Amino acid sequence: MLHPSFSEMMNKINKEGEEPVIKSRYSIVMGTAKRARQLVDKGYMELEDHSRKPLSIAVEELYNGDIRILNEEEKAEYQERYAAIMAAEAERLAREAELRAAEEEAKKRISMAEDDEDDDDEEEEDDLDLASAMYYADEAKEDVPEED
Repeated sequence: MLHPSFSEMMNKINKEGEEPVIKSRYSIVMGTAKRARQLVDKGYMELEDHSRKPLSIAVEELYNGDIRILNEEEKAEYQERYAAIMAAEAERLAREAELRAAEEEAKKRISMAEDDEDDDDEEEEDDLDLASAMYYADEAKEDVPEED
């Protein structure tokens, strides 16, 4: 690693906080190695600048402040926030699944009700046909002259 040097990188990163975040070169090596592994695992070849090596990209990101090395307190806080976010997401997905199930049930009930209405309409038509036939039969009896 030629540029930036370890000491240059440590000075720039530690300048931001009161307590030094990076206390050794080992922290830089481990942080950039983890980030390089993330780049490879998450589709490094799909990046615009995939001609550069993942470790070079990780070092540049750390130097530019795009990524940070967390101290133990920050790491614990981050993990708690991440767990809370994941729990909220799981809850949201469960609610969406319940809503979809309720919507499907409602659609099924509507379909069944429409089928019942169609059956009722057919029965009403049959009743109307029977009533019409009886009415016309009664009229026909009235039109027939009575024999003395």
